[in-house]
Amino acid sequence: MLDCMIVDDEPLARQRIQFLLEQRPGWQVVAEAREYQEAKAALLRYRPTLCFMDIDIIGGSGVQLAHELSEVIDTRWVFTTAYGQYAVKAFELNAFDYLLKPFESERVERVLGKLEKQHVVQHKPLEVLAIRSLGNVQFVRADDILWIRGAGNYMELHCQDKTYLYRESMAGMEAGLDASQFIRVHRSAMINRRFLRAINSSMGRYNSLEMANGDEVRIGQGYRKALFELLGLNFHD
Repeated sequence: MLDCMIVDDEPLARQRIQFLLEQRPGWQVVAEAREYQEAKAALLRYRPTLCFMDIDIIGGSGVQLAHELSEVIDTRWVFTTAYGQYAVKAFELNAFDYLLKPFESERVERVLGKLEKQHVVQHKPLEVLAIRSLGNVQFVRADDILWIRGAGNYMELHCQDKTYLYRESMAGMEAGLDASQFIRVHRSAMINRRFLRAINSSMGRYNSLEMANGDEVRIGQGYRKALFELLGLNFHD
C-alpha cells in the first residue's frame, strides 16, 4: 500500500485527487491539509510516499515547505498549480512531477503509474537490519520481528523478548521487507504473519490482533478488508 497526502487550499482540488486515488488499488490518502503549518505537521507525522503539493497554499509556499522538509522525510513531491512559471523552481527540488491545473485524470494516472513502477522493487527483501545504538551496532533478523509500530522518526521492532528502535519510515519498512510475510494492518503498524496467533473481536467487530508474545495490535479500519483477504478470511463487520 502506497501512502499519499494532498496539500491544497481548494476543497474541490483535494476532492478530485482523492477521488482519483480511490479508483486506483494500492493507494491510500493518509492526510489532507490546506495551510502551511497544518501541512508541515501532517507530513512529519505520516511521512507519505507521495505528496500532491499545491504551490500557493495558505500561510506560505508549497515549494518552500517541500524544501524545508526534503532532507527530513523521504517523500516524492508532485507540485500542482495554475501557473506554469513555477515549474523551474519546482524541478530544482527534484520534483517527481508537476501538474498544471486544471489537469486531466489521465495525467494523474500517469504520475501514479510512474511511481508504482519505481516501487516494484526487484531486489531481495531485507533479511537483517542494522540498528545503531549508544555507539554500537546490533543486528536483528527480519524473521525474528513479530510486529512493527511507528514511533515518530523511528520504528519499534517488537521481537520475542526485546523491542528495538530503528530509524526508518513506515513506507521504507514496507518497501524493504518481504511483502508476503509482513502485512500493514494500521497506518502505524505492521505484523509478521508467522507470529499471528488470533484475531480478537470486541462488540462483534474483529478489530485487534494477538501476536505470539501476547501483544495486541489494533487493526486500522482502512486496512481490515485487505488484511482479511490476504489471510483468506471472509469476516464482515
